[in-house]
Amino acid sequence: MAITKIPFKISNLEKLIFQPERYEVADTKTPSLRIAVYPSGVKTFLLYKKVNNVPQKIKIGRFPDLSIEQATKEAKRLLAKITLGHNPQEEKKAEKLEITFNELLEIYYQQHSLLYNKNPTHNKRMMEIHLVPIFGRSKVKNITREQICKIHTQMGINSGHGGANRVINVVSSIFNFGIRNGYVKGINPCLGLRKFPSYSRDRFLSTEELKLFFDAVEQEEELFRDFFKLLLFTGARKSNVLSMKWAHLDFNLKRWRIPETQTKNKDVNIVVLSQYALEILSGRREANSEFAIPSQYVFPGESKDGYLKDPKRAWERIKKRMKIMDIRMHDLRRTLGSYMAISGISLPIIGKALNHKSQVSTAIYARLSQNPVEDAINIATAHML
Repeated sequence: MAITKIPFKISNLEKLIFQPERYEVADTKTPSLRIAVYPSGVKTFLLYKKVNNVPQKIKIGRFPDLSIEQATKEAKRLLAKITLGHNPQEEKKAEKLEITFNELLEIYYQQHSLLYNKNPTHNKRMMEIHLVPIFGRSKVKNITREQICKIHTQMGINSGHGGANRVINVVSSIFNFGIRNGYVKGINPCLGLRKFPSYSRDRFLSTEELKLFFDAVEQEEELFRDFFKLLLFTGARKSNVLSMKWAHLDFNLKRWRIPETQTKNKDVNIVVLSQYALEILSGRREANSEFAIPSQYVFPGESKDGYLKDPKRAWERIKKRMKIMDIRMHDLRRTLGSYMAISGISLPIIGKALNHKSQVSTAIYARLSQNPVEDAINIATAHML
């Protein structure tokens, strides 16, 4: 059946009325350019052309949203591609199947992050805050190194160098995962990006600052007071103290067992508990026994995990009372190690007490008994008090 041809002018296209059945009209000047009129009244430009002897109709856009000039220009572009051996229809289908950053992030989270990362939820949240608003719906293949570099620079200005570097590390890991598993073709856009220099932080609380700390922390409610003191007296990482379980504590042996699933180096960590730490834990155990349903956690909370979440506000209050704003919670861990050194404790024992690992000292750690570590922690804690 021959198709009707008319000159594509605005007045002519506006006169096309909808019918019970969809129909098409071709342009007299560019016969491959057609307009389809639907029963709903919608009019859509399309290109009709045989590709590899198979008739294809490629949608271009709606009229009048797309002008006749724009539709003609796009039709000629598609015709040129077909002449050069391309198949626009197949390319469009392939493009629809290409993965977006949102989709890759979710796959990475489920197949990699949950299995191998220490803080998978934190990493995902970091992406949702900093990258998803910018790249969420973008095809991964369209994300450029220039864009990543711009985000890194801006974050360095707004959020600090350390945070900017951490975001880039996660983005790079996501792209490496995508490339490794066939979701992404090409080169990781983070490759070769120059990160901000990082410096090893050696901040710890002086004896004068410790006095201010103890005065300030005593003004907090029991839960926060005990938490911050245990950070200091155990030298453990914040995340480990927050999620501390009664089942992992041995009051007789004065030990706290942190499972390998919760440690940075993926090894079981046995933390020696000083007398000061045990006194705090005994008080918490007594308080916990008074609950109708005692918690499995030393620091119970209302979070979905059941334990106290990052007490940033309490920490800010403590810093303000101390009138010292340049300290971090992690500096409490560093303070225990520093006072061990001040007390004359050897570096290998300090490393074992804080669960630090290194190729040089691992063999020495393996031969150490827990007794000198216990003495070291008690001596250091006494020195601080």
